[in-house]
Amino acid sequence: MKQVWIIATGGPENLQLREAPDSQPQTGELRIRVRAIGINFADILARKGLYPDAPKLPAVVGYEVSGLVDAAGPKVDAAWIGKEVFALTRFRGYADTVVVPQTQTFEKPAALSFEQAAAIPVNYLTAWQLLVVMGALKPGETVLIHNAGSGVGLAAIDIARHIGATIYGTASAGKHAFLKQRGLHEAIDYTKLDWTREVARLTQGRGVELITDPLGGSEWKKSYRALRHTGRLGMFGASTATESNLPVSAVFDSGDPPSSIRSKRDTWMSFALQVERSPISLRCSA
Repeated sequence: MKQVWIIATGGPENLQLREAPDSQPQTGELRIRVRAIGINFADILARKGLYPDAPKLPAVVGYEVSGLVDAAGPKVDAAWIGKEVFALTRFRGYADTVVVPQTQTFEKPAALSFEQAAAIPVNYLTAWQLLVVMGALKPGETVLIHNAGSGVGLAAIDIARHIGATIYGTASAGKHAFLKQRGLHEAIDYTKLDWTREVARLTQGRGVELITDPLGGSEWKKSYRALRHTGRLGMFGASTATESNLPVSAVFDSGDPPSSIRSKRDTWMSFALQVERSPISLRCSA
């Protein structure tokens, strides 16, 4: 099989294609011949040496793939073989062949391409954790989604629309028409306007119940001040870490343990597959 390795911290020149023997599925595992992979911000942070969750280099990163199951390990139903699937990999996803636990694998709906399916796991799991599990967003509440045109931002719009919330989002002007069609109620051009003043205007100075903030740094303080009483601030991504060269661990400690993620998988994945519009695929083919 072929894999893309990060051989040292730095730019894309530190990505190297290597060949290795095919992995064999062990108990409870499936082997997938990959058709598309997800490229996420965490992968870029790992390459830059800024992501504490990353494996020690040299390493193969990658959190999500889609493809065709061609082998099943012991205690796995052989009916999985031949199915089109997508899966959470937790590293080693930058490859044309991966082995993953069957519990982290989902059948791909025929209506979705491999590229679209590979765009679902990380974006929708992150958005579900932010809005539902930790954000406790309720019908009639107002949420501000920073970077609304991103993968997580689009997933958050879908989820907030499903809940029945009022949805504001920050994005450059060229994305506003699409985002409103997607379900955004008000789009704020952060490149030309002070978004904090716009939020104050839209809420008559009350603020919003929930904000999702992938930026970090000084933006977190602005987001905190834009909350109404009992408001919640969901922080993730920390994209400003790439500018400051601070490790993400210096900004915040992120996520749930894998067991917690697995326990919620059926709920958020069921929702993701029922979304009216297919998720936008910010992905590359394997």
